Amino acid sequence: MNDNDRAAWEAGLDVLRRLEEAGHPAYLVGGCVRDKLLGRGGGDVDIATAAEPETVMEIFPDVLPTGLKHGTVTVREAGFIFEVTTFRQEAGYSDSRHPDAVAFVRDVREDLARRDFTVNAMAFGSDAELVDPFGGRDDMKARLLRAVGDAAERFGEDALRMLRGIRFAAELGYRIEDATWRGLLAQRDKLRHVAMERVGVELNKMIAGSNPARALALLAESGLADRTAEPLPERLRDTLGTAAPLLDGMRLGLGAPAEALEPDLRWAALLLACGVTPAEARDAMRALRYASRRAGRIEAVVRLYEQLAESKRAGEEAKVAWIRTVLDRGREAARDALRIAAALPHPLPLTEDAETALRLASKWMREMPAGTVKELAVKGDELARAVEAAPGPWVARHLRLLLEEVALGRTNNDKEALLAAFEDCWRKEREATL
Repeated sequence: MNDNDRAAWEAGLDVLRRLEEAGHPAYLVGGCVRDKLLGRGGGDVDIATAAEPETVMEIFPDVLPTGLKHGTVTVREAGFIFEVTTFRQEAGYSDSRHPDAVAFVRDVREDLARRDFTVNAMAFGSDAELVDPFGGRDDMKARLLRAVGDAAERFGEDALRMLRGIRFAAELGYRIEDATWRGLLAQRDKLRHVAMERVGVELNKMIAGSNPARALALLAESGLADRTAEPLPERLRDTLGTAAPLLDGMRLGLGAPAEALEPDLRWAALLLACGVTPAEARDAMRALRYASRRAGRIEAVVRLYEQLAESKRAGEEAKVAWIRTVLDRGREAARDALRIAAALPHPLPLTEDAETALRLASKWMREMPAGTVKELAVKGDELARAVEAAPGPWVARHLRLLLEEVALGRTNNDKEALLAAFEDCWRKEREATL
């Protein structure tokens, strides 16, 4: 736990005391309690109380009515944000995701009974009392993930819990209890009721977590990847299990945030390991509702690697091919690809020539005097004036040719040299058409 996490925890306890002083029992609940016992931090600090939302809003001056229907308000206190929810029971889950009815109750134990897993069904009081009616702390000691009550019932209430269970098991290094696993398998078809945005969030947390390989292996074993509301690319679904070991050995830099391989690049590595095409990568990112810019970045890396994998050039030809690839796909995609290659315990399938080129690629890219048309010392309108021609598509084509000449070190990146090279090319093109 860092200083900010400790401050959030203490501020949460202050909120409890304010509620208790007004006569309403209150507790820190859920994942924050689990993480506190584990010495972890970084999650939200959530609060459950016997006070109903309107009462909470009377006690605290800075409150947002974010979920009154379900008994939740958001309290801003000491620079932190807390979701404060009234003790409740839930009934009816016709959409396999949300309760049809919510009833407020007075006992925190009744509230904890509706939660997903025992390790998330603990409460912590302002007097340091731990309320643990389902044996969550014992399960933590046994490194066991177990559903609260009947597992099939819990997963039937909210199908997203199945993905959360896999994520928790991977992140915490816990074994999923046999009855809980059977309950998951029995209800897995209900994942189709979960919005793809929510699926995307959970899968991203798995990929970004400390053990993405185990998460992917469990995902493949459970069959959940085949049961999303919108189908993921078949090649991705079919190879998740076999691709998982690749991420298991990946040097993720988890202990050094500045060097960590961020989720986008982990996704790219996974898609490459699954043999997914650039088009399939784009389809997967769209299905999971990831932002277009993010999807474009991941697709660009996959496309660059596909281009590299087909390379059969060596020596100077390989250098020219790589630089052209960088100009086509962009420096960012090239750097991303090189970072993935450096993180992998063994290279993705590439030809021998491509592997050689990859080892030299970083050096070649550093030596490039320019990587984009904007970096050239000449502009399109200057080309048009030099040959007294009307601007048109030919300008972009010639700028690209000049960029390649500069990037390959064949022409200096100064206006005089570039105009001379352009005029020479222009003259030869005119002569060839006569």
